[in-house]
Amino acid sequence: MSVKPILEIRNLVTHFKSVEHGKTIKAVDDVSLTLYPGEIVGLIGESGCGKSSLGRSIVGLATPNSGQVILDGVDLSTLHGQRLRRTRAAIQYIFQDPYSSLNNRQTIHETLTEALAIRGISKPDRNGRVAQLLDQVGLPATAAARFSRELSGGQRQRVAIARSLALEPRVLICDEPVSALDLSVRAQVMNLFFELSRDLNVACLFIAHDLALVRQAASRNYVMYLGKIIEQGSSAQLYGSPAHPYSKALLAAVPNPDPRIERQRSRVPLTGDIPSPTNPPSGCRFRTRCPVAVPQCADQPPPVQVLAEGHSAACLFAGP
Repeated sequence: MSVKPILEIRNLVTHFKSVEHGKTIKAVDDVSLTLYPGEIVGLIGESGCGKSSLGRSIVGLATPNSGQVILDGVDLSTLHGQRLRRTRAAIQYIFQDPYSSLNNRQTIHETLTEALAIRGISKPDRNGRVAQLLDQVGLPATAAARFSRELSGGQRQRVAIARSLALEPRVLICDEPVSALDLSVRAQVMNLFFELSRDLNVACLFIAHDLALVRQAASRNYVMYLGKIIEQGSSAQLYGSPAHPYSKALLAAVPNPDPRIERQRSRVPLTGDIPSPTNPPSGCRFRTRCPVAVPQCADQPPPVQVLAEGHSAACLFAGP
């Protein structure tokens, strides 16, 4: 792409100290990715692979041990105080559960004006801005007088999105934003993300384990396993010719709506659970579950093989 990235993550490391066991949890381990204005990028993997920890590290809800979060050319680690808060406001987080991310004791108007007050918008201008935000997410202006507990799950998530938009962000970190919603509502909320990306030029990092959903939404994807990015590529590359055994296994687990294809398609064996992030396997972290692993996989981290422009995978046997 000739356009400059709006967000660059370079060699990000976020480790947590387990209070109970005193061990270090290596949640994010040397992760790099880029996000361009107006695009939706998927971050996919099983639960426990570090996707949410990465998202929280980007937005500042978790403190990285090292690495860089670069927003529009500015390294956030070099900023402090008020300047950091102003700059970081351009990255907003949408949480997975719309039932716990909103205050049930506040009206929707209070929820949205709180964000506007933080941004410094005067009281006379807040009412008009609230109506504008509700309209942007497809809710009527009358919703402002209601409490979040009176809304459906889909409406709550729209309010959460509106709250994020109040600060006019350039990047949205969307952490499983539709997984708690009914299937009938998911398409509506997904269409809303498409519109935000297209009309407001907002970049979205879409964290999900639902590969069918990510395929619909994202133009590019990163596959994450046990704290590391193991494959990246466009949706056409990843879904058309996955290169890493883990990516192949994830895709093989997605059911096909055509029963004839579903009966005939091959399965990729994937056994066991994700190893503990406090003590990941040596060499390739996926080797303990990999159907093609060899002794060499335990010796050192696998090289990143470039398979095509924009498509790479960290595996000795990367290929279609």
